Amino acid sequence: MEHLDLIGTAMGLRVYNQVYYMLFGFIKRVPAVWFCERFFRFDLRIAKFSTMMAVEDGGSAKRSLSPSLLHKKTKKPKLKKYKAKKVDPTSPSGVLQFEINDLLAEHTLTEDQVKNDVSAILNDSSREGPVVQAYHREVQNVEVLKITSSGDGLGIIDNPVEEGKKQIVVIPFGLPGDIVRIKVFKTHPSYVESDLLEVTTKSEMRNDELIKCKYFGKCSGCQFQFLNYDNQLELKKKTIIRAFKHFAPRLVEEGLLPDVGDTIGSPLQYGYRTKLTPHFDVPRKVKSLEIKPPLGFGQKGRPRWRKDTIEQGGHASILDIEDCPIGTSIVNIGMQNERARFAEEFSKYKKGATILLRENTTVVTSSSEQQKEGSRDSTGKLSELKVRDDANDKTLIKTCVTNTRQVVTEYIDGYTFEFSAGEFFQNNNSILPLVTKYVRENLQIPNSQPGQEHNLVDAYCGSGLFSICSSKGVTRVIGVEISADSVSFAQRNATANGVENCKFIVGKAEKLFESIDTPNDRTSVVLDPPRKGCDELFLTQLAEYCPAKIVYISCNVHSQARDVEYFLKNTNNGNRYKIESIRGFDFFPQTHHVEGVCVLTRI
Repeated sequence: MEHLDLIGTAMGLRVYNQVYYMLFGFIKRVPAVWFCERFFRFDLRIAKFSTMMAVEDGGSAKRSLSPSLLHKKTKKPKLKKYKAKKVDPTSPSGVLQFEINDLLAEHTLTEDQVKNDVSAILNDSSREGPVVQAYHREVQNVEVLKITSSGDGLGIIDNPVEEGKKQIVVIPFGLPGDIVRIKVFKTHPSYVESDLLEVTTKSEMRNDELIKCKYFGKCSGCQFQFLNYDNQLELKKKTIIRAFKHFAPRLVEEGLLPDVGDTIGSPLQYGYRTKLTPHFDVPRKVKSLEIKPPLGFGQKGRPRWRKDTIEQGGHASILDIEDCPIGTSIVNIGMQNERARFAEEFSKYKKGATILLRENTTVVTSSSEQQKEGSRDSTGKLSELKVRDDANDKTLIKTCVTNTRQVVTEYIDGYTFEFSAGEFFQNNNSILPLVTKYVRENLQIPNSQPGQEHNLVDAYCGSGLFSICSSKGVTRVIGVEISADSVSFAQRNATANGVENCKFIVGKAEKLFESIDTPNDRTSVVLDPPRKGCDELFLTQLAEYCPAKIVYISCNVHSQARDVEYFLKNTNNGNRYKIESIRGFDFFPQTHHVEGVCVLTRI
């Protein structure tokens, strides 16, 4: 009977082969065995080998099959390799690596001694595997040794896997001198990230009574609320010093840098931000929202060090926030209005979004028209605040704009500026008069005589802030901006303020000097580029033009330091300049951000 079964199996195989080639004969390279296994769920190889052996043994089928024939070979799983992403050295991640290297040098450690085996974590059996659990653990009595330019603490802990090795740990909301308890949750090749669980011994700098926000310690917006303001300004000065040390080392080595000046503080340390952008996320797999997602700002880890912080779950790392103490009063009123509207309409959203909240200011006059656009309360009434400006004997009306295309108005240094709500404009009006005055004074050409020609070129001019505020006593002002809308507003603002010596053109700053016809000896240049800084082509052309004075304003002091060194050391006329001064302006109190202003004079 066994012999007949095997013959039947062999015949069945022939039938399968015939049927297969009748149907799929045009696919000659795919064997019938593969087809039958996949579509009939039958291991014909075993039947085939069994039949062959039975025939060879005269039907006795006594010969045994080897495991390699009975079973498919299992492929070894591919080991994952860690691929490092290319990082801009002047980005927060790039700057952190410089600061880690500083810490290693101070503690006579090498990069190999703190290198983490990221591949071992990637190839662990699961997210909760033994390797992951070993790395991502709780650690007691960690001393915070330094503070980074991003406002995080740095410490050194033992490597839990490799004896004798160390790890650099990033500790959010940690201050030098703190002794803390942390939970490591993410591993990078040269450092690990952690959550701050408890401050067991406080730094002399730390004063938690200064904290004004119930979300501080969880929200990623502020880093310094537990510091007095003088300490904040000092830390920002040190950020600028480190930036030039890391990105302009030749200038440091050759003694070409003056001492960095003290950081100029903001008149307002809270209630200064004229723009906030709360946001929310909708998971990709969710077709319709049934529960209102958190609307607010990014969450900073999962800390437990502040017992009085609001305990709430985050959605895609967003913290639900109804009030922000660094925002202006009208912006916070707008936030309450838009949160109420969102609570009614959230189910309509298919994907996440960002809500714009921007302060708009108008002067009350006898002919003023009632504001028609802006954030409204639940009754549909436009929310507004009246503010008395005694210095200029004016009454101002503040509203909150939510439409990115709406035109908003700001009053800076005696000038009126209009711009599109979605376009860039500085978010701390309280400090702007100090900045524009400083820039204006430092654009003056040395040894100028009364009535002598003086021209100004404003690269990256935006809606004309520095062009217009520096136009008095200047012969001609030429501004360039890549955004046509911004140039339109710049010209409109010049006209509205009665400034007739300004000309604005649309174009890239890199091509600006092709059309400049003002004499370089009588021309100053002001730069205010985006965070990435200036490219080498622009800096080369700037050096070839060789203006008498340059004022470089930057929201990223690291790219600024890189650009200044390139200009001085890598361009033809760079050696004809000296750095007259460097200092910071605190546009964003309670945060790690600092704006740098570097003044260069041709010698």
